Amino acid sequence: MGVALFTSRIVLQTLGVTDYGVNNVVAGVVSMFGFLSNTLMVITQRFITVELGKGGELSNLQRIFSSSMILHIAVGIFIFIIAETIGLWFLNNKLVIPAERMIAANWVFQFAVFGFLLSLFNAPHMALIISHEDMHIYGYMGIFDVAMRLLTVYILLIINSDKLIFYSFFTFFVSLIVSLFYILYCRRKYPESHFTICFDKSMIKELSGFGGYVFIASIFLVLSNHGINIMLNLFFGPVLNAARGIAVSVNSAIVSFSNSFKQALNPQLMKSYAQNNPEYMWSLSERGTRIMYFLFLFLSAPILLETDFILNIWLTIVPEYTSIFTKLIIINALINTLLHTIAAINNATGNIRNYYCIGYITSILTLLLSYLLCKAGYKPQYVFVVPLLLFPLCMTTLCMVMKKQMNFSIKYFARKALFPILLVTLISFFPFIIVNNFYDKSFYYSLLIICISLLWTGIIIVFVGLNKNEREKLIILIKRKIGFAI
Repeated sequence: MGVALFTSRIVLQTLGVTDYGVNNVVAGVVSMFGFLSNTLMVITQRFITVELGKGGELSNLQRIFSSSMILHIAVGIFIFIIAETIGLWFLNNKLVIPAERMIAANWVFQFAVFGFLLSLFNAPHMALIISHEDMHIYGYMGIFDVAMRLLTVYILLIINSDKLIFYSFFTFFVSLIVSLFYILYCRRKYPESHFTICFDKSMIKELSGFGGYVFIASIFLVLSNHGINIMLNLFFGPVLNAARGIAVSVNSAIVSFSNSFKQALNPQLMKSYAQNNPEYMWSLSERGTRIMYFLFLFLSAPILLETDFILNIWLTIVPEYTSIFTKLIIINALINTLLHTIAAINNATGNIRNYYCIGYITSILTLLLSYLLCKAGYKPQYVFVVPLLLFPLCMTTLCMVMKKQMNFSIKYFARKALFPILLVTLISFFPFIIVNNFYDKSFYYSLLIICISLLWTGIIIVFVGLNKNEREKLIILIKRKIGFAI
């Protein structure tokens, strides 16, 4: 996380605000298609995990994996054609990019397209690793990613050629190495990963049937997220894309911390459903929601309290609106953790139509209201306020759908998960909001607030957010790790 923040700062300084914004918006156009690899990975992971929960016969696992690969290859060919036709036209005719940077922007686009294709073909292998809960591999690849980020920054500082083109090339090169590693690892570790060309019509139909709703939901989500990025470019220019890019970098660094827990949680939720163990499933759901939220809150609290201070220390150039964008994006990501376990259980059931339809409507409303606000001349930060206003209605509706479909106890979830989360959040921020009214900001004051907020939030999470059993397990784990380190 620290390296991610450090390298983002150097990349911004080296590329400059305009090139950083160009990279953000051009790569964003391609990453609009990136939802497909995530969607297909969710589909593959769901079927493999449920099959493993039922016993995991090798023939069934091979059938799921090979059918999934056929879908990935078909989608890859389709998106390549779309990207090299409509995508190139949109890049060269619609996006607001300085004329002298159009050649570099086209290079960025091409590297981003082929990077996307790599991630698409690698998605089934990632799904295998997650389904088998072989999580240590992420640790190894995390170390590699850190090393490559630092190497990229170092070379970016010393080369004399076009830095934006080099940055996009090296990003693609790292993706190539990572993809090859995952493919080779899976082929060696999991026999079901050996792809065979067999058109299993029933399996592909089952995958496509489930994936249709996930696919459409992902389209709407991408349109609302990356559509906002394009909207900012069209209404306010590339400097606002740079501000959003920085805010997203900060948020992504924090999200990566809680995402490790999220990836470990998904297979357990799905397997408990497949094994018909609802008591454990709902217990894991409320505990998983709390812990994921608390992991995110622990790191985001000091950033939300001292956003301006951290950005000024981190960056020598802070584009306008970066601070408010950062706060709003982090808050959006924080509250979205409340829905993750419910969504994972819903995916496990396969009965996803009503749940995803609510997501469709929310995404459409987000994009429509954001456009109307920009068109009416409102300040750009209001596009990030819209999802916050829609979230309570969205979550209430989703919980009601789950109650009807799976006898989901809203009262149980609110008492076990939502109430402790609300209490911890209020106690974590309240003292600092009061203190800020009595003291003037300074370097040492802000540094002290960051340190105290980390300590304070951690204490509140342990003694208010966790129950007695969880607290005891955490203490035992810490003692064991300290003993191992010594």
